[in-house]
Amino acid sequence: MSEKSQILIVDDTPASLKLLSDLLKNEGFDARPALSGELALEAVRSQTPDLILLDIMMPVIDGFTVCRRLKADPHTCNIPVLFISAISEPQEILQGFELGAVDYVTKPFRREELLARVRTHLEISRLRHHLEDVVKERNRQLLASEQQLKTTLNDYMIAHAQLHTLLRTIPDLVWLKDPNGVFLACNRRFESLYGAKEADIVGKTDYDFVDKPLADSFRCHDLRATATGRVCANEEYLNFADGSHHGLFETLKTPMYDKAGGLIGVLGIARDISERKNAEARIHRQMQLYAVLSQCNKAILHCIREDELFSQICQIAAQLDGILSACIVLNDGESGKLRAIACAGREARSLAELDRLIAQDAGHPCKAAIQEQRALWSVAPNGTPQDDNADHHAISALPLWRDGTVIGALLLQASMAMAFDESARNLLSEMVDEINFALENFSRERARLAAEAEIERLAFYDQLTHLPNRKLLYDRLQQAIATNARNGSFGAVLFIGLDDFKSLNDTRGHAVGDLLLTEVAGRLQNSVREDDSVARPGGDQFVVVLNGVGDEVCRASAQVKVLADKILTCIDGPYLLKGQQHHCSASVGVSVFGNSNHSAGELLKHSETALYQAKRKGRNSLMFYDPAMQAALEARTGLENDLRLAIRENQFVLFYQMQVDHLNRIVGAEALLRWQHPQRGLVSPQDFIPLAEQTGLIVTLGQWVLERACQQLIRWDEDAGLSRLTLAVNVSALQFHQTDFVERVCRTIQGLGSAASRLKLELTESLVLSDIDDTIDKIQRLRETGLQFSIDDFGTGYSSLSYLTKLPIDQLKIDQSFVRNIGVTPNDTIVVQTIIGMAENLLLECVAEGVETQAQYEFLKQSGCKTYQGYWFAKPLPLAEFEQQAAAKLNTNPV
Repeated sequence: MSEKSQILIVDDTPASLKLLSDLLKNEGFDARPALSGELALEAVRSQTPDLILLDIMMPVIDGFTVCRRLKADPHTCNIPVLFISAISEPQEILQGFELGAVDYVTKPFRREELLARVRTHLEISRLRHHLEDVVKERNRQLLASEQQLKTTLNDYMIAHAQLHTLLRTIPDLVWLKDPNGVFLACNRRFESLYGAKEADIVGKTDYDFVDKPLADSFRCHDLRATATGRVCANEEYLNFADGSHHGLFETLKTPMYDKAGGLIGVLGIARDISERKNAEARIHRQMQLYAVLSQCNKAILHCIREDELFSQICQIAAQLDGILSACIVLNDGESGKLRAIACAGREARSLAELDRLIAQDAGHPCKAAIQEQRALWSVAPNGTPQDDNADHHAISALPLWRDGTVIGALLLQASMAMAFDESARNLLSEMVDEINFALENFSRERARLAAEAEIERLAFYDQLTHLPNRKLLYDRLQQAIATNARNGSFGAVLFIGLDDFKSLNDTRGHAVGDLLLTEVAGRLQNSVREDDSVARPGGDQFVVVLNGVGDEVCRASAQVKVLADKILTCIDGPYLLKGQQHHCSASVGVSVFGNSNHSAGELLKHSETALYQAKRKGRNSLMFYDPAMQAALEARTGLENDLRLAIRENQFVLFYQMQVDHLNRIVGAEALLRWQHPQRGLVSPQDFIPLAEQTGLIVTLGQWVLERACQQLIRWDEDAGLSRLTLAVNVSALQFHQTDFVERVCRTIQGLGSAASRLKLELTESLVLSDIDDTIDKIQRLRETGLQFSIDDFGTGYSSLSYLTKLPIDQLKIDQSFVRNIGVTPNDTIVVQTIIGMAENLLLECVAEGVETQAQYEFLKQSGCKTYQGYWFAKPLPLAEFEQQAAAKLNTNPV
């Protein structure tokens, strides 16, 4: 008995490795396993195997790399390598043969096929080695004697006969052509393809047996193999001459060379892969079906509405191969008509078109499925069963159930008559069962929610107006108290009582009174904001809870008054009650709350008390509970009236605060607005600027400041020293965002000429970021006139470096809150240094405002800041005093 053939098995999966090892050992082979590419290379170096079964997908070194290294080594290049892998892509198979593999087996493999290939390639390898030995012996014997030549020739003929016998027994098609495409040999299986014996095939070409286009294709593949010098693989359909078989074959064409490197011809091997492809298609279809079912289940879990579920089900079903469209049709309970609810797919129609088609077709599949209460498969558009071999669309309609009643159907249209095979029918039936289960859940959930809503309505809502009753009002007010306290804002309770409602009830009856209460409730709901609440605690009284009316008590009170006046206006109007017009007014009591610890009951009591005070004042009146709030509101109203008068009478003046450089030289000033009130004296900007911004008067004031600054620059141009100073003017957000802001500024600075370059507009960081694109556009347009721009209070906003680099500005002003904490708060100190460094890197001037101590000045100077502003150098001064100090400083430290 001959020595066992040694086979090296390389696979990183222990289970696969054991399976192959056991299989080959049982067949009498000496099988050696290797769990990785590295171990395989070491095993080959230690002992050369007769054949290598090599997996492709392995960590570190994959099968292709192992094969490449083996073929590159003269000692191992002749070891036959048979790839065995789960990869079945043609390009991967082609790569394997290009690397020198003798065969390629796809996992999962058939035992008999694998053993046949192993034996075949072992035999081929053995015969090849044997032939080489015979040739060597023959050459040696040629030199010895003619007798040895005859013996060697005889051995060669025997080997050739054995090889020929082997080729004829191989189940694959095998043939050999010369470089011109002329057949040199073929096996018995190939004879069946052309319907001729080998003797009749040899000496002829493909053109003698098949049509020219197919022969051209064969010839092209032959030439590609010889041109590349590698194994070329392709898939093609072949028809056997006797009609016994038509299938898809995987063809490998290998160029054959003699020892001198001369081309012998092309060896072709064709393997029937029809069954494998069909199996793969069936597996793919089955996996897709289960994927669709899985997606359907996910949709059922996540969808909270029926229409959402129907839409997703149609989209999921349309993903199946061959499905042209999927739609869901429901029975309209009121009209009895079928309505399309959802539709998806590459040939999906609009819902309106589907409704029209269903209405026109008396035998529509959906109608039949609903009436017969069963699934209909392969149904043609006319409602008759469809031939499985028909060349037109297949249709299926599956009824949908809810609460024991068919409510609609799922309609599927396919491009193949056999689209709804047994597996597809089972899956679609299961999917519809899942949909029906979801519909039952939706039905139960709707019933539960309706019951809960009715219970809540009876427990928490007024039966007449459907507004929250006193119980729900307490709950909402308590929530409002907590929310406003958490947000640091103020809210308010408005207790509203209708004036003289009793007279209406007494004269026209309670039914008319109820109509008025209903009308008032509607008007109140339409007059409040979305976050506010309206309730009716009882009788002719209503309560409105306002949220987030401001973060400061005076502003909050003012906002509450505006909203309360709006409510009084909406109530104070004619009502048409049973054909007669009625006029109604109301009184309002207000209780503002914020960080106080008042309960909901206390706030309602306060606002009700204020309501009674308002009613004592007369009809259609408003009263705040807290006398201090009332006084604050009146004071604010008085200040607003004074402010409007001050604008008309020009009671404002500009103060100037100098800006100096690191050499203590004056380089500019900032113009600061002051109000010279005839009775109150000099009013702080902190008192009137916020009010001007709230009322919109800041636009007028800002324009006034800009005009005075331009006039001052023109006057300074006449002074040799002052003509070098820049002048900074603050611009409010409301003023900057005016649509004609650029045009106004351009008109204002027309007379400045070259002095425009010494006018600097200061914008706050929050203003710049509110609309970055609009800000950049306006700044660029104004910079063309020579104006400069500065970012004021820098560091207090949320600027990103990317935004900062886009802004066409000239200067950054460090906010005084950071300067004040230099040497006190480490974080603020670091922020100051960061801003200075940022300005330097961006080539921007950096100004520190609010410098009040020598220590702050020294730190800023050492950190690289070169311009300063603050009380350490000078306070804001009236014009005359500023010019006097500036002149003195210019004489002492000229620029």
